[in-house]
This record gives sequence, structure tokens and C-alpha cells, in this order.
Amino acid sequence: MDRGTMSAAGRRIAVCGHHDTRGGTEKAMSRTLSLLSRQGFDIVFVTKANVAVMRDLLPDGVTVAYVSADNMWGRFLGTLLAADERPKWWMRAIRKTLHLLSGKRHYWAYEYAERHLTGISEERFDAVLDFEGYGFIETVIGTHLNAPVRATWVHDENLKRLALGYPYLVRYDRIFCVSHAVQAAVAQRYPQLADRTRVLLNPVDADAIRRQARMEAPVLLQEEVPTAFRLVTVCRLVPEKNLELSMQVAAALRDRGLEFVWEVFGEGPDRGALQNLIDRMNLSGRFVLRGAIDNPYPSMAQADVYVQTSGHEGFGLAVQEAKILGVPVVVTDIPAFREQVVDGQTGFIRPPDATVLADVIIRLAGHPEERRRIAENLAALDWTDAQDESPLFEFLGLE
Repeated sequence: MDRGTMSAAGRRIAVCGHHDTRGGTEKAMSRTLSLLSRQGFDIVFVTKANVAVMRDLLPDGVTVAYVSADNMWGRFLGTLLAADERPKWWMRAIRKTLHLLSGKRHYWAYEYAERHLTGISEERFDAVLDFEGYGFIETVIGTHLNAPVRATWVHDENLKRLALGYPYLVRYDRIFCVSHAVQAAVAQRYPQLADRTRVLLNPVDADAIRRQARMEAPVLLQEEVPTAFRLVTVCRLVPEKNLELSMQVAAALRDRGLEFVWEVFGEGPDRGALQNLIDRMNLSGRFVLRGAIDNPYPSMAQADVYVQTSGHEGFGLAVQEAKILGVPVVVTDIPAFREQVVDGQTGFIRPPDATVLADVIIRLAGHPEERRRIAENLAALDWTDAQDESPLFEFLGLE
């Protein structure tokens, strides 16, 4: 939503985050920073000293401030270790013990780390936005920055990690949830914080996504555009994306005779294990890990079907982007996807079962008219609400 007539000139905001990968959270953070920058806010991006910030994801004029700790033990407990620092086995054992001894009011690892933080700015900000949220050390850092109001984000309906940051979460005035499913999960888990929650959808610029989709794909990908039925997934290579299920679906498609190539765009710590599984399942050349690329939208737009087999999500930004590009989506039945996919109308929601998911993909492969019908439905969607940042602007006093 355009609020170009409003001005926040001279107001200074600290935004806490990672910004060292190109996942959905990072893209949403980049878009949010751009929105705030256009309003005239002076933005300081506060991150960990061991993060290699992707500067192209930050708007011009954003200052970066780095936070660390004054000893290795503090850096280890605060996930602030430098690349050349290697923790001892006994340090891991002690951290695990601290985790087990921690309760709702105390997370002992963070309590030690916060006493030794370095690089914390002493200047006064008008607001602190902990975009990383979800119990990471940035939530702790945000409470040490001088500001009258603070907001944090929850990006996942699975709240297991959020417990680590609960002692600090209660110091925030607003908890932005990226979907109604996430808000419901937070309210159920922490009813005492329910009145602080607001649903704030991650910002999306449908026109910009379509423009980027019309750009040329990288040469390597142009040379390898398959003539077979094309499936695409865009995600980080992490357990919650449940790519093992995707591979099981791929194996079922192969065994049932479908000629296809399934490309996964994204990077993450599970790459080695996933590639080993691809090799063991004889899926090489069919299920391909392409890695992270700056602009995946041309590849998404060329897909016959977009597939996401996540075990849990906050919202699922890549699914939304595929819909914007008019690509039929097939997703697992989780609350976040139920919120944005109308089964049989704007995509297909199925249980996390390889055979069931393969069934719907084979049906779509054999019925191009079905894919065209879904694409026509997607083209008729109005994306105005997806660009509404009024809950954030209201919190910042611009409403």
C-alpha cells in the first residue's frame, strides 16, 4: 500500500536480522526495509558480527551495525562465533545442559551471552524492529537497544524455538505474525501475549515479481530448460521444508512413467545430505539442486507446476509468488497453506503422502486444460491486501 504522502523524516529505526541468505524471511525483510526507507526513516540494520550481509538486499542509505560478545564462551552461547572459532565438545555439552535447565522465565545460555554483548549502540532510536524474531539472539539484542517501543516477528507456526526467546519476547510491545495460522499458534501457546499480536502479511510487490520473471534466466539454466514436464520448488535446504518427501514424490513419478525434471532453487545446510539421498534414490538428472540464484522468477514462471512439501511454515512466500506468476501449486496440507490456497481453485492441497501428491501431479501433467483453468483463476486474484503494511505503519505512528 503506497503511503508516499506520509513522512518519517528524521525518525531513526533499528532493525535486527540476519540477512545472509535468500530465504523467504530475508526477502520479506528486504521489502520491509525498502518500504520504511521510502517513508523517510533513517534505518540502522543490526546484525551479528559473524554474518556476511548481502548488501544487495539492503536499500541504499541503510547503515549496518555489528554485535558480538567479549569472550568466546559468550559468542558460543549467543551463536556469535567467528568463522575461525571452533567450540570444544565440552562447550556443546554445557550448552545442552543449560538448555535442559532453562525454564519459561530464564534461558541461561542467552542470559550469559547478553551480559557480554559488544557493539550495542547507545544512541536513542524511535523504534526497534526485531524482524528475525522467533527466539534468535537478535530478539535479545533488540531489548538492549534504547527505544520507547519494540516489535518482533514470528515467521513459523511451529513455535518450538520461540520458547528460547520467551523471557525477552515479553519485553516487546507488538508481536507481528506473518499469517493467521501463526497468530493462532502464538495465542494458543502464550495466551498472555495474545493481545500484543497482529497479523502482518509479508510485503509482496506482484508487479515487480512479474517484471523480474520476464528477465532472462542465467545462461546455465537457459541451456538446461527441460522439454519434459517441469516441476519447481524454491526454498532453503533445511529440515522444515521436508524435501525428503519431495524426493519420494519424484521417485513415485519416475516409477509411474512420467518424464519430468524437478528443480529446487535454494541453498542451506542440508545440501550434502539431500544430494546423497538423490544419488541413493537414483534421481540424478530428475531431481536437481540448482542452488540459490538472485532471481528465481524466470524459472518459476516456466514451471508447469510449483510444488512445496513443507512440514510447517509461517506463510510460504514462494507459494504466493508462484501464484502471482500464474503457476498451479501443489502443496502439503498445513495451516499456512490452507490460508492461501483454495483447493481445486487456486492450487491443490494434499496430505503429506508421496502417492497422493504424485497422483495430483500426474493428473495435471495429463490435463493441460486443468492447468490453464487454475492459471486463469490465479490471474483474476487481487493482490492489494498482500501489499497492506498498515499494521506496521500504525505501530510506528504513521496511521
